[in-house]
Amino acid sequence: MPLEFFVKYSGCGCGPSLEPVPDYRQAKAEVVYKNDRNAWIVLGVDRSSAVTSGYGGACHTQCAAIDLVVGRMGTYARECDEEGEPVYANPDFKIDAARMYVSQKANIDEYFELVEGTVGDSIAQSAIALKADDIRLVARSGIKLVTGTDTRDSQGERQAAINGIDLIAGNTDEDLQPLVKGCNLVNGLTELVEQIEDLREILYSFVKYQRSFNDAALSHTHISPFQPTASKQLDTSPPFMMMARGVKSIIQETAQTELSIISHQTNLATWQQNYLSTVADSYICSAYNNTN
Repeated sequence: MPLEFFVKYSGCGCGPSLEPVPDYRQAKAEVVYKNDRNAWIVLGVDRSSAVTSGYGGACHTQCAAIDLVVGRMGTYARECDEEGEPVYANPDFKIDAARMYVSQKANIDEYFELVEGTVGDSIAQSAIALKADDIRLVARSGIKLVTGTDTRDSQGERQAAINGIDLIAGNTDEDLQPLVKGCNLVNGLTELVEQIEDLREILYSFVKYQRSFNDAALSHTHISPFQPTASKQLDTSPPFMMMARGVKSIIQETAQTELSIISHQTNLATWQQNYLSTVADSYICSAYNNTN
């Protein structure tokens, strides 16, 4: 072929290209828009593969769908098979390069082979799904992921519960855990630090009281009215100063140290109830949102 042909179909400047583009096995209810570079917009009914798949293939009503696809068949794209026959491709949610799928009624998790997570599988619900090698959501202001906004779904069924948000890596939900609420965690850890500091003060007070008693015990003297003999040591009366300080130390340990320890135990139990109990308003784990 002449050089001009290859230049014309080189794809430069967003021009035409010689890349293989499979044909599409179009259903009767579908309107298809395409170009020569394997980009497609299909207006039809819910369908995940052949014309017998999905709710469109099952003869359901109210299952309209829009399928935006680029790179149909992905790296396996071809126009003819080994016998030279044209290749007709069905939607393939596994290997098509990139897709945005909008359906009025779909089993969207089944189509994309997604794990159930804590949110559960979407069955016969309206759905929007994006799939590509990489997806970026970019906002100049903010991004909100919001669930549970309406009391009824698109089928008119009442929503009995609020479903949260699962952040799943690797399409496995084996170790899916609740996300931590940052403010509650900071408040909880701050209070825990204060409780530990109180425990330190309690222990420090005990050490001071015990030191006072120990000082008295180490420096005590005995006054005896008799002189001991070389063969026998006479018993003497207890040291009254050490006894007084010992009694004072016991009173301090009982009235202050032991009561402080009991109070500390109560405070720590209260902290545990406030931040580690699932029924508490300040529970550090999210009630709805999870990740692994």
